[in-house]
Amino acid sequence: MAASKLTKTQFISALSEGSGLDKKAVGALLDALTKLVKEQLGNGGPGELTIPNLIKLKTKDTPATQDREGIDPFTKQPRVLKGKAASKKVLARPVKALKDLLA
Repeated sequence: MAASKLTKTQFISALSEGSGLDKKAVGALLDALTKLVKEQLGNGGPGELTIPNLIKLKTKDTPATQDREGIDPFTKQPRVLKGKAASKKVLARPVKALKDLLA
């Protein structure tokens, strides 16, 4: 049977036991990490952050697309396909140390 994923409380408890810090300190550390990610990936930041030995986070701006003419695949009638608004996506890639750890 597969192991179940950790809840937030279980995650904080596991980090607390592994590091020797109390749960409140681990929670504060995670809050600080969240703030750092927001600063680095948000507007005005470099758009890239590497968490050592774990993961590399990078943002990708996708431009808006215009409405365009197309053909409905079911009715074969022409119709207008709606465009999409511009958005910012976050890409997450494992670093080599994490790949080696899992191999």
